Order: sequence, then structure tokens, then C-alpha cells
Amino acid sequence: MVAMLGVNGKKYVGEARSHLVAGLVSGGLVARQLAPTLPLINTRRVVMSSFGVWRAVAVAFLVLFLSASAQAQRKHSVQQGQTLGAIAKRYRVSVTNLAAANRLKKTSNLRVGQVLRVPPKGVVFVYPGQTLIGIAKLNKVSVKALARANGLKPDSTLRVGQRLELPGYSVSAKEAKARNAKLSGLVTLERPASKESLRVRLFDKNGKNDPKARSRLARFLRDREKDAVRRPSVRLMRVLADLADHFNGRTIIVMSAYRAPPEDGTRSSRHSTGEAVDVRVEGVPNEVLRDYCLTMTRVGVGYYPRSSFIHIDVRPEAAYWVDWSRAGEPPLYLPPGETPEQYDAGVPTAVSPAN
Repeated sequence: MVAMLGVNGKKYVGEARSHLVAGLVSGGLVARQLAPTLPLINTRRVVMSSFGVWRAVAVAFLVLFLSASAQAQRKHSVQQGQTLGAIAKRYRVSVTNLAAANRLKKTSNLRVGQVLRVPPKGVVFVYPGQTLIGIAKLNKVSVKALARANGLKPDSTLRVGQRLELPGYSVSAKEAKARNAKLSGLVTLERPASKESLRVRLFDKNGKNDPKARSRLARFLRDREKDAVRRPSVRLMRVLADLADHFNGRTIIVMSAYRAPPEDGTRSSRHSTGEAVDVRVEGVPNEVLRDYCLTMTRVGVGYYPRSSFIHIDVRPEAAYWVDWSRAGEPPLYLPPGETPEQYDAGVPTAVSPAN
């Protein structure tokens, strides 16, 4: 028998073997466990439909299966030849965080069969010598936001191995999200370069975009150098509303938006069609913002480790790229997970994302 359960959009499949089910049913285990909770049923003769029995056994089996899977995902058993650095790269965590989570040094030798705890996303374990200020800077969040997310004072002294949650992952943030599960398209935006701000409801309660709000947004996202305006794509408006909803109404800081097409007719980008923005979210690490954007459908996500924003656009098919260039430099596209130091003279080995 195969049972399927959907959790967070992913499907987990568990196979309940026939001999296990037969053993449980024939032994009367299900009936004896249910009888005390059903006083109106004659416990000497509990009659259940075969469908009900199979469904109860399937649910019980899946709960145990999923629980075991969740536990397994948080641990790693060291294999022959593995190093702390290789394991950290596999799980996309830093060596420092992996070492701190297991009370190890970054240079520690591992033994085959050793079980390591892998830090979940948004969780940082304190390594010897680290401070709240240093951890905040390393993860591109403010000290105030990091302290608030963990119930600490900005000048608090940390202990080695202490568990910290980054803003956006903390329990308080999750509770706030539950309280404000639906903001109905209310978006708060800022443009640091022009010191402008905009708070507007892009969609009504039925999910229909507001033409007046769209016009206000178009003016806000204009090409500032040429003072050119273009109405943004409705899909891009939904992306902005989605970000506002997901991050509990935090301010979305716009670094770049509409760019008027070049007058010489050269190739332009999705910025020129009102389908792209470069943004960051106040108090949220760019890595967290990137990971959430990657869950959206039919969007392009550009991650710039040496810059202060995430690029997101709407397009027919999903795309993702990493650009290691600094401001004013030509693009340096590398495969996700790789760094310029791993290539001679930083020569890019990945092609530019399609416009």
C-alpha cells in the first residue's frame, strides 16, 4: 500500500508493507487502542470497515516515517575521507557554523561514523571569539534586529555554542507572520537614492489590481535619470505583494527598477519592460530573501554576494544566477556555490543569464 501526504508543497511518500499491516490488523491492535476512547461501542466486538483500518494504519505509519526523516535531515554521519569543509559545502552552511554547532574547531579531524548536527537555515551557533556585532555583520543584519530576534541586548556577551536565530526565522517572527498571515497586497517601499517612500495597497480583497495604485507604483519605480515612467507588470506587482506578505510587512528597499531603453537600440534588460527590480528587505539577510524568491514560479533571481540587493524579474521560465562583480565592474557569473578564488584570475565559467 502506498500513502501520500503533502507538506509545504512537497510530497512525502511512505510505503506500508502488507505484512506489517496484516500483523497489526490481525492482532486487534487498532481495535483495542480505539475501544477505550469510544464508550458507546461494545468493546467485545469492535467492527471497523477495512477502509478505516487501512487508513488509520497508514496515518500512523506516515507519522513515524516523517518524524524519522525529519530527524535524519538534521544529522550527518561522516564517511571515509570527508572533511568539515566538504560537509559544510554539501549542506550550504559555513564551516564556522557547522563547527560551532558540534563544539569542534574548524581544523578538527573527523572520524568515520561520527554524527554531526547540521544547523538549519537561519540558525547560527556561536564560535569561540564571535560577538553579536560580528555575527550580525557576517550575516548582513543589524545588531538591533539580531538582538531583538533572540531576546538579547545589543551589548550582550555570548557563550560558545549558543544558538541564535536570524531575523525572519525567529519564533517571534513566525508568530507575527501567523497574526498577519494576509496583508492583502499592502506594500511599503523605499528608494534610498531619492529618499522617497510609498505605502500602497496594490490589490483589493478579491486579488484584483488597483489601477490607481499601479500608476502610483509606476511613478515610484520610474527611471530617475531620465524621469521616464512605465507601468510595471502586474506579475511584478504580485511579486512585491508576496514579499510584503511573507516578510510580515517589512519595508522593501528598491535599489533599481525601471530603466528606459537605450536610444541607440542596443539590447536592453527586463528592467526596460517594467518586469524587474533590484531590492532588499529591511532586517532580512539577502540570502534569506534569495531563498524565498527561488520558491516563486516563473521568476528570474539574481544573487550578488558583493552587492546589497537581490535581482528579481518575471519571465516565462524560472532562472537563477550568481554574479560576483562589484559595483561598476562587468558581470562575473559563476556557478552557484563557487567563488572567484577557485578560478584562475576570476575567469567566469557560467554564461550570462538570458534576458
